[in-house]
Amino acid sequence: METDSSDSDDSDSDRNKNIRSDAKLLDYRKEILINITDERGRIGYIKGVLLNTEHILKELKSEEVLKVLEFNDKEDEEEIKSFYIQVLSKGNCKDNGFYITELFIEKEYRGNGIGRKIFDELPKFLYDQVDRDISCIYLMPGPLEKVDGEVKYIMNSKDEQMVALKQRLIKFYESVGFKRIGNTDFYNKNQVI
Repeated sequence: METDSSDSDDSDSDRNKNIRSDAKLLDYRKEILINITDERGRIGYIKGVLLNTEHILKELKSEEVLKVLEFNDKEDEEEIKSFYIQVLSKGNCKDNGFYITELFIEKEYRGNGIGRKIFDELPKFLYDQVDRDISCIYLMPGPLEKVDGEVKYIMNSKDEQMVALKQRLIKFYESVGFKRIGNTDFYNKNQVI
């Protein structure tokens, strides 16, 4: 949420209201970026959202939840809102959940066990870095590739190669403990630290 700096006497008061709004928002969600590195530097990243589902479900009405789940990235917003409607609103998580919006590994580092290592270490990393226990990790498998230097979702349901790539991705996520949630496109993994 951006603050508007005006010349009026109320600018400090408005700024304080926005700071309180942002702080309250953190009670429900927190965006997280995790850089994946090795001795050569950054080789990928995880972008996600920590969701305090207990507070969201107990304290907010549906229309308030949809406002809390507004993001600058409209694709992320659409995905998270769909996730809320199809999964969270059904009460599938009673605690804090971490929703992965993007997991990207540079192409030359794939197939070397890095993804498996990430999911072995991610629960402890989140536990150490975030001030809350996380009971579930969620995601919606989708192939990401660099196109002209920018990471993009590349799924085309009419392209057999893309469909096969998504199926391999789903197989990988299932191999590290993710399970499909009902008939949705979302997957989760319960956490034990």
